[in-house]
Order: sequence, then structure tokens, then C-alpha cells
Amino acid sequence: MQQILKSEILSAVPGIVHGISTKPGGKPPFYNNLSISVADDKENIRQNRALFFGTLGIPESKLVHANQVHGANITRVSKPGLYPETDALITGVKDIYLVISIADCMPVMLYDPVTMALANIHSGWRGTQKNIAGNTVERMKEEFGSDAGGLIAFMGPAISKKNFEVDEDVAGMFPDEYTSPKPGAAGKFIVDTGQMVFDQLILAGVNAANIERCSYCTFDSSEHLHSYRRDKHLSGRMFAVIGMKP
Repeated sequence: MQQILKSEILSAVPGIVHGISTKPGGKPPFYNNLSISVADDKENIRQNRALFFGTLGIPESKLVHANQVHGANITRVSKPGLYPETDALITGVKDIYLVISIADCMPVMLYDPVTMALANIHSGWRGTQKNIAGNTVERMKEEFGSDAGGLIAFMGPAISKKNFEVDEDVAGMFPDEYTSPKPGAAGKFIVDTGQMVFDQLILAGVNAANIERCSYCTFDSSEHLHSYRRDKHLSGRMFAVIGMKP
């Protein structure tokens, strides 16, 4: 049986449909995997998707998928389909549902209660380094006239600082306040990308009281969440989806 993670802050908004899939379910070794980018059985993927989107009441014909490239491109969409080379989707259209694929990278969902515009962001370490979350807030200001201070944000599950180990060259790409030498591992560093995303939202004008942070670490939650860093080529992928009912 599938479990679906939801945000308290978004669940309180009438009309919003959202959720993040989890690991339990499906067939080993990929379990409840929803992505075609891994070497999973196609029928397993089909069944897992049907159960996830069916539970949320979302027709699969109304999904918007991002062909993620671990970058910082932001795409405004108005109809379902697969959009190339983008890691953030924004829309002002109801009854389409924005999908992000994750397995350690952070999904960030944004909602503007005035214009009812939405965003779904794939903030991997490269996207975080390029401020994709903050830049998406800026795009919502430009495209929809959003007031950043009124936006609602949900930061979904991602790898925690203690488990995000990198070499010195990658650590050097981040401001010093987000990196630390890894205890007992010479030449290795850990990076707090979660805090960096939170700070990017704040710097873009989002009110801290309107930001909900999921406490789950994908790496540590071996029974409940997929993690590429933990499971490598045997890792499935989770979907994060958000949309507005018609």
C-alpha cells in the first residue's frame, strides 16, 4: 500500500491537490518507483503511477512533467506534457498538475493565494547553488504579479547536511556558512543545502511563517523514502505533484 506525504500548510488551502510519493509498495528492487529513468519494469511503473495519481484524484492526462537536467531553468506552462531541460515549473492555470521527480534533491512547492499561481521546483545541489528557489519566486513576481511575502512554500524531503558528503571542489562552490569539514573524513565536506534553500526563499521575500520544512532525510529514511546516494543504481524515484482543482 502506498503512503503519500502531504504538507500541512498546503492541505489547509481549498482546491489544492498535492502529494509526494514514498518508497513502500511496488516490486523490489525499485519498490514504489514512479520514474521511467531507472531500470524498472514498465508494468511496475504503470501500476505505481496509477495508484499514486488515482489516490490523489489526478487524471494522468493532465500531468506536466519536467525533463530535469539538474540546472536552474524555470518554465511557465499552460497545458500538460513533457517540458525539456527545466527544473522548475510555474503555472497560473487550473486543472493541470506539476510533477517533479526526486530521490535526494529537494522538491519545493509554492502557492500564491491571491493569483492562485503555483510552482514546483526540483532543487538539486546544482540548482540550489544557482538559487533556483529564489529565482522561481522572482519569476512568479514577474509572470503573475505575485507578492513574495504572501507566498506559501513547502520544502519537501531531501538529503540532510550530515549525509550530503562532497569533495572540496564541490564544497567550494557553496558559501562557507553552509559547508563544514566532515568529522573523521580527511578532504571530505558536508553541505547544508536545505538551509540554503530556506535562506534563498527568505532573501526572495517569502515570509518565514509561510514556509513549512519537511523534517525527513531521504538518506536516513531507508524504509520510507528513495535515496540515490544510499541505493545508487537500485534507487527508485519519488514524484512530487501539485495543482489546483478546476
